Amino acid sequence: MAEFLGGAESTGNSHFASSDTLDRIQRVFVESISVSAGHENLRYEQKLEEAASLDSIAVLEFMTAVEKEFGIAMEPAYLDFEFLRDLPALASYIEDRMRRPEPTT
Repeated sequence: MAEFLGGAESTGNSHFASSDTLDRIQRVFVESISVSAGHENLRYEQKLEEAASLDSIAVLEFMTAVEKEFGIAMEPAYLDFEFLRDLPALASYIEDRMRRPEPTT
């Protein structure tokens, strides 16, 4: 997780994600969180910060929608607001997570 958050520890993943994944995350974001009229031109990070400041449940709804869209379960260590607001890191994590099998319990 540290690499995604800008730390020194390497997990072998990069912040290079496909434009399709980035677009899908942004679409899921817009669909799962009400974006006020006039805020369409704000950057993803600004919209997420605004939504989180108004309604923390909106962020949970966004993460649930991301999990459903990509067919993954977010690992608890990645449920961190600073990580979620880094769109390239989130997209890279999602692509990596889709390549790995879900852990069995």
